Amino acid sequence: MYRSQAHVQKRLDHYYRCVNTVILNRQNPTTGLIPASVAVTTHGDYRDAWVRDNVYSIMAVYGLALAYRRVDDDQGRAYELEHAVVKLMRGLMFCMMRQAPKIEQFKKTQGLNDCLHAKYNTATGDTVVGDSEWGHLQIDATSIFLLALAQMTASGILIVYTTDEVDFIQNLVFYIERAYRTPDYGIWERGNKINHGEPELNSSSIGMAVAALQAINGINLFGSRGGPSSVIHVLPDEITRNYTTLHSALPRESNSKEIDAALLSVIGFPAFAVGDAKLVERTRNEIIEKLGGKYGCKRFLRDGHQTVLENNSRLHYDAHELKIFENIECEWPLFFTYFILDGLFSENEEQVEEYRAKLEPLIIDSATLVDFGQFLSESMSDNESDGRGLKTPTSPGFTTPSSNGDGKLPEHIPLIPELYYVPEHLVEAEKKDNHTQSRIANDNLPLVWANSLHTLGSLIYENLLSVAEIDPLGRRFNARKTQPNDTVVQVVLLAEDSHLQSMLSMYGLETQTMDQVHPITVSQPQGLKEVYAALGMNAKLGFSGRPKRPVGSLGTSRLYRVQGHLYAFTPHFMDNEEFYLTSDNDYLISIFEQELAFVRQYWHLPGRPTMTVVLTHAMLGGLSRSRSFVSQNDPDVHRLTTWRKASLGSSPQKDNKRNLLNFFMNLRSGVCNGVRVRLGRLSEMVNTSCIESLDFLVNKKDINWMGILRGAADRRKGRHARKLGLNEKKTQAATPGGSRTPSHHRWSVRRRSSSFGTGMSLASLTTPAVNTELEGDSYFGSHSQPHTPNEGNFPGSPVAMTPMEPVEPYAAPRKTSKKDLTTSFRLKDHEEARPTRKNGNGVANQAGVLTPDLATLEISDAPSPVSAVEDDEDSDESPDNMEALGLTLGDPSNMEAAMSMLSLSVNLYDQIDLLQYLMSCQGADFYVSNLDATVETLLQEVYFKSLQLKLWSIVRQAAGLLQKVVNSLTINITDLVIRQKQITIGFGRTEHFITTPLGPDVLSRMIYDGNFDDVREGPVVQEVMTYLGSFVRADPDMFEGIMRLRTHYLIIALREEISRLNSCDETDAVEHLMQLSPFELKSLLGTVLSGPTLSSHATNTLLRNQSSGRLSPSRRQGGVSLSGDSLESNVTANIASSGPSSSSLGAIPIPNMAKGSTTFKIKVQSGGFHSGNFSKILINESTMSVSSRGINMVVIDPVQGVLLESVSFDTHISEDESDDLARLVDWLQPGMIVVCAGKDDCHEHLTTAARLALKQLGSERISELKYRDSWCMIGEKGIEAGKAVEAHKSFMDGPTAVIEKEFDLALYKAKADVMETFPSPSAIAAFVPNSSGRWLRRRKNDGSLNRVPSKFYPRVWRILSRAAGFRVGSHFLPRDPIVSEKTPEEFNFALAVENFLGVILDPAERQIAVDTLMVIAKIEDKNPGMEVQAEVIDLPLIMREAMDTFWTKWVVNGPGGRSPAASGANVNAIATSVLGDVSFDHHEKLARRMFYDLPQEGKEGTFAYLARAVLKLLPYSIDFE
Repeated sequence: MYRSQAHVQKRLDHYYRCVNTVILNRQNPTTGLIPASVAVTTHGDYRDAWVRDNVYSIMAVYGLALAYRRVDDDQGRAYELEHAVVKLMRGLMFCMMRQAPKIEQFKKTQGLNDCLHAKYNTATGDTVVGDSEWGHLQIDATSIFLLALAQMTASGILIVYTTDEVDFIQNLVFYIERAYRTPDYGIWERGNKINHGEPELNSSSIGMAVAALQAINGINLFGSRGGPSSVIHVLPDEITRNYTTLHSALPRESNSKEIDAALLSVIGFPAFAVGDAKLVERTRNEIIEKLGGKYGCKRFLRDGHQTVLENNSRLHYDAHELKIFENIECEWPLFFTYFILDGLFSENEEQVEEYRAKLEPLIIDSATLVDFGQFLSESMSDNESDGRGLKTPTSPGFTTPSSNGDGKLPEHIPLIPELYYVPEHLVEAEKKDNHTQSRIANDNLPLVWANSLHTLGSLIYENLLSVAEIDPLGRRFNARKTQPNDTVVQVVLLAEDSHLQSMLSMYGLETQTMDQVHPITVSQPQGLKEVYAALGMNAKLGFSGRPKRPVGSLGTSRLYRVQGHLYAFTPHFMDNEEFYLTSDNDYLISIFEQELAFVRQYWHLPGRPTMTVVLTHAMLGGLSRSRSFVSQNDPDVHRLTTWRKASLGSSPQKDNKRNLLNFFMNLRSGVCNGVRVRLGRLSEMVNTSCIESLDFLVNKKDINWMGILRGAADRRKGRHARKLGLNEKKTQAATPGGSRTPSHHRWSVRRRSSSFGTGMSLASLTTPAVNTELEGDSYFGSHSQPHTPNEGNFPGSPVAMTPMEPVEPYAAPRKTSKKDLTTSFRLKDHEEARPTRKNGNGVANQAGVLTPDLATLEISDAPSPVSAVEDDEDSDESPDNMEALGLTLGDPSNMEAAMSMLSLSVNLYDQIDLLQYLMSCQGADFYVSNLDATVETLLQEVYFKSLQLKLWSIVRQAAGLLQKVVNSLTINITDLVIRQKQITIGFGRTEHFITTPLGPDVLSRMIYDGNFDDVREGPVVQEVMTYLGSFVRADPDMFEGIMRLRTHYLIIALREEISRLNSCDETDAVEHLMQLSPFELKSLLGTVLSGPTLSSHATNTLLRNQSSGRLSPSRRQGGVSLSGDSLESNVTANIASSGPSSSSLGAIPIPNMAKGSTTFKIKVQSGGFHSGNFSKILINESTMSVSSRGINMVVIDPVQGVLLESVSFDTHISEDESDDLARLVDWLQPGMIVVCAGKDDCHEHLTTAARLALKQLGSERISELKYRDSWCMIGEKGIEAGKAVEAHKSFMDGPTAVIEKEFDLALYKAKADVMETFPSPSAIAAFVPNSSGRWLRRRKNDGSLNRVPSKFYPRVWRILSRAAGFRVGSHFLPRDPIVSEKTPEEFNFALAVENFLGVILDPAERQIAVDTLMVIAKIEDKNPGMEVQAEVIDLPLIMREAMDTFWTKWVVNGPGGRSPAASGANVNAIATSVLGDVSFDHHEKLARRMFYDLPQEGKEGTFAYLARAVLKLLPYSIDFE
């Protein structure tokens, strides 16, 4: 709408008078500060200058100054107003600069007493209260100052004048950049709503910090005239951490406040910090719904501030009194101004009009007040009394005037009160019927903050000011993004040297060397961390610069320019200086995939991210082209537990390296897990990369930045040798006197009585067979050449038994002197186990030693069975028996014998155990004289060797003894905690709860200070927390319903999963767990975390369509096994199993099976390269997603009715793939159905072993297969050749015909039906409802994770508010003060319930308790007239009643619905005659486990039985009206 210049001038003048009267008249002429208000009330002295209030108060002045810029003749008001803004902002800056030492200290401690003060004396700028006398830590206040500074500077108003001030502002950035992990007192200066002085993580503080960091990043504080030294830098990873924390927390404000109106400033003006439009809308609606009123918004629920019921004699509240403030909380008109501004910035005219109309009747016209001008002037004087008797414009002493002294009506200035409260006589009525009673404005008039925002909104509303002018940085566009980030991530691959480059080029992977990327310098991320430490460094102010924290993936994905020279930095996550995780290439792949996705999702910088990766010999050196296959049917070979694991003729290191090579080669496709990538040379990436300037370093004379940047590149050389201070090209085998111990002098160390946590007794477990005498499998990969063993130097041969001839398994690549050799490894090289023959009893001898635990070590005199490998039965050689020697940790009586054995030992398992014994007796600094080294040095050697050989159990044991800590542990714990996930370390009385981010020193003490009985658990706990952190970053939904992560119980869940998959006991399961690689352990943890999918379907994250080296469940003797050593013991089948073998929970149900049907149909067709180049496998018309070059296979277990495996073998490119195919077939059980289809070509490298394997499936025409022929088959393991349904056509004859076959699962199950007698659990399970273990597994895992359903805690709150409390055994959760203090969706209430349920130790039972509470809630939801009476609810009593009913129905009284004729006999009679007592009490343990395996829903689900028990036991009151 057009408005004349005169009208505009008139309106601006009006607002000038308003601003001048209400705001500028209060600005102190000396300091430039403005008091929050003029009132001194019973609630405090508001005449001090709060940082937050000052920034908001000057907003109207700032907006009006910008509006006057539009006017030609502004009478100098634009200049006047701009400099009033400058004066205030500089006044605040000076107040904070006087506390510069606090900022420096806070960067290190984040301590409550080391923070900046939140308010200052208006007249002097001094502090007004002590460090500990007020909740000063208010990160939002400092953040709003920085945000306003950035916006004002961008609009041309310069506030910072000197480089000292620039450095100060830069340090303010460091002050707030860790807001995501720093609990503070928040916008209301109270922290927890009880106001006990306990700070919290507040979303409003984090959101304001996000806005400040985003806004000020890249701002030149000197404006257009500034140089590199006046630019503010914020690392993108710090912004992202705050950003992700904010989005994960909203709409919750903090642990004690489920919602807060202060979040309006975060989702709208001035922060606009939330980038998710749906989350903005959800948060706004929740504020309106829960906090909105006619007079404004409540600050938060049960806010007692300035209510008539508040006890003014104390600042804090008692827990039980918060409920009295419910529905009478004061309402603040201030928040209506936020709604108005939000509508103006989002162009929501309807919202603007709605809240302007709501605000209008709440505004007090200054013309209705007596002597308002005199009131203002008197309020600014310094001679008032204590203020308790100070009159305000709303006090009873004021009356409405008719005119002033000169006969003119006073200026009509709108004044907004601080809040409206419910008068005492209307309290009860308001509580009964909310929002119906009139409220009264309090004495604090006006609230300058509110008046300022109202004026700013009016200027925009009347088109006197545009939103673009007040928001020059465009923050308002943050929440308008509709498309997700689809950034292309550029990846540059560099080879460590030309030798590796040549080797990789043979595989088709093009790389560059360091020399070839010149003049760009590639450095390690430590260099970037070091030079950024110069940012903000200022000796005059005492600032040390940026804390030396690692730079994340977003930071290292930029290129950096200093004086025209470019630098690139490798990612921090690939640094392997300290912990062992990234030594596992499979784990490295998973991390790389996650980091690519992370960078893609959170990249908001100009240009593309560029990840520079340096490939080393340690990662990829020593790859071989082929290996031999050894059938597991060979009686001389131990049976493997999974076809994917390499055979004894293979190397897990090579498989590990092959996977990494395949990963990088797959990047050439341009897509990695949905992330678009571009692989290329570094020089080609520069033009499209994001380049950040580091030219500020030029003026930093206190730091040798050039030496740091170039030194970081040079340090890459010789990196491996620095780990131990040893020459990586030397081995102990060549050291004089270092000959291998004769094999008949090897000892067996075994566990006797140790434990892993609770109920985890560790029995003996043989050392896994590891063969390092293959190419590339030495400690240093390609740096040493293998020694080819012959018959004369096998362990156990006469040569090996002769100590006169030293054996050199690794040939040195260069000649070394005797002096050089003596400085190499002190311990003998690891001697590996070999396949053994069976002894006379038909039991296979097993090589290796037994790993001890922290209890008693016993060294036996048993000779090594390895010596039997090459010996004849009538050999005269007999091992020398040694005296039995027992070693007990901490008992130094056998020190000499242990040191002697250590010097002779050729097995890393022996060595680590003996070193643990020595360390327990004398400590890590003990000097082992016969090895000329300390225990710690020897431990480092064992750690390094085992790391190269991928002996993960030893690695973890050595890491635990050395007390190593993961570099990123603090970061991962922080990522969990800031998402409201509590973490615990330890168990029982030594369990530590982590609720706030902690430093590495504190975490190290928690982990290693005597919390674990097994020294390996410390590193495993760190692994678990690291994996949890990566999971929560990549997929937060995985943690839905989980509040507390107890690492001890998670490890138990992992143990249970392994025990289930391997059909082994707890002892062996723990040993398997310790031997898993980091990637395998992470994959297993992902399976446990997968939650509801465990019961609805059986998808297992461990199944990876990769070559060997990955964890994969497979069948073994009727069970499912993990990769690792074979087990000799058999374990009773799961009670919920319908047969003698465990169910294949790691597999997928057959698709499209009709309800009640047992038949399914398979169709398959193949087309070679010239015949369509396809393969199709359909099961029940559902296409299988396996169609790659080579042979595509689908394996079906007809007994269990599941798809066991879906995999492709590229037999065109590699014989390795053929060996994997043979290994899979060799592994399968007879009767399993296998569908095969060739695509492109499957002949080129199809080995004889693979052809023989396919003949085992019934193939006859596989012998006729030629290059690029079409071939497919539907076979079955164990049938004769020629019995399979098969089709074959030559390469030019077109595709095969579609072959099909129908199968009946009932027939296969009938063959496998070996129904046991009634007393056995599996026999009972044959007719008792069950889910074949799926629901039991889910409940165990969910119980270990403390997972609960959606809206669980609000429902529990509603039940608790009506009952007297909950009881579990001797533990009681009372209604009061829990309900009185906490609101339904308050995080602290959830914690209280979580602590209560935590007393139930059985994870599955805990989940049944959760089901019980949900059933009670559902009954009340569906029957509104029914309510539980105020009595104690005994949860175990209800659960026991439900289980008793279940057992009685299905066991005592026989299977439901079955007649004696149908079942063939009276089951109850049989049970009684065989079992005797079949009562629930006699078989309660069995009944419980069966009940835990019931599904939730359905007539025979847990909900149904629990509902009957609830209705039977709980007293309900029924309202029939």
